[in-house]
Amino acid sequence: MLLNYVIWDISPILLPVGAFEVRWYGVLFATGFLLGRQLWHYFLKAEKKPIEDLDALVLHIMLGTVIGARLGHVLFYDFSYYSQHPLEIFLPFVFTPTFKFTGYSGLASHGAAIGILTAIYIYVNYVITLSLFPPKLTVKKQRRAGQSYLWIADRMMIVVALAGCLIRIGNFMNSEIIGKPTNNRQGVLFARNFAYRIQRSSKAIDKVQVTKSNTKAPHDAQYQPIIITVSFRHAGFEEKATRYFLEHDIKHLLTEDPSVAEHICEARNLPLQYTLSKSRKGTSIAHIATLGIPRHPAQLYEALSCFVLFLLLFYQWKVKQGRLRPGTVFGLFLIIVFGLRTVYEFFKESNIVCETVLGPLRTPQILSLPLVIAGIILLLYSTDKEGRTG
Repeated sequence: MLLNYVIWDISPILLPVGAFEVRWYGVLFATGFLLGRQLWHYFLKAEKKPIEDLDALVLHIMLGTVIGARLGHVLFYDFSYYSQHPLEIFLPFVFTPTFKFTGYSGLASHGAAIGILTAIYIYVNYVITLSLFPPKLTVKKQRRAGQSYLWIADRMMIVVALAGCLIRIGNFMNSEIIGKPTNNRQGVLFARNFAYRIQRSSKAIDKVQVTKSNTKAPHDAQYQPIIITVSFRHAGFEEKATRYFLEHDIKHLLTEDPSVAEHICEARNLPLQYTLSKSRKGTSIAHIATLGIPRHPAQLYEALSCFVLFLLLFYQWKVKQGRLRPGTVFGLFLIIVFGLRTVYEFFKESNIVCETVLGPLRTPQILSLPLVIAGIILLLYSTDKEGRTG
């Protein structure tokens, strides 16, 4: 847990390129594949497996990850919407209410897991070739020499653990998959989304910044004092009109808009606490005093877990290379990742449109349980196999 709360307002856009945007999430997602390819090159070379199979394996996993993650989100979390907008499932833009490029958003880790496991099965059992001139797709049933399903899966989980760490950091850069309030002074105030919402509330607003207040809250306070600085674009606005806008429009936004109110604790029955001043250019600047809601950085909890798991599994492979029981790493990965997932969900806010609830469990936890059970079965299988062959 953080020693004190942090205001997080980093833009998810790393680099704007014309009408498109290079986002942190996309860069981290792609980095996961690039590092994964290097790891696989290392695995194949160290265990004297055919290096020429590398690109085929990476392509299978890449397609399995993206297709599985996307379909998982569609089927598990937002089927009601995508059943009415099927073209938006695999297109990087939306058509309603207006046409807009969005990139690929909405990927489910459980769907990615299913996609990866399916891609491994196809890779191990089939050889697929594609020629462009003339266009021809050939699928031939043929097992990969010396590469069983569990052999691939064991090593793939090492790669997936590292990629999972990078993806969760990408979620943190996007300020998405946020945690529940910590109810104390520790945690993260995810300021970007509500600051952007305030800025978009009027064309007269130039910039919105969120900073910590010099006012100290009691040690056991659930919410922390912050200052929202609203800078207006043009000089010449009447002070009376500016104050009316702040006291009515901004006040309503802070208390009634869900995307703002989930991060701000602004009393409805009290007047807005603010000061109004002028910049050197003569434009108005409002400093609004209110309370921020620190939340669990659930994305970082999972990122750290995945990185530690990557180190653990890589160490297992390195030390026991050639003596590793098939299915051991695979089973450990499923148990640890999806076991922790059921725990971390208790710290997360639900952002699922069509939530399924089974007792205290929500959709991600329900989907995780079969994978944890599969991991236990794999460990029992690998142990039993060692006993029979030992």
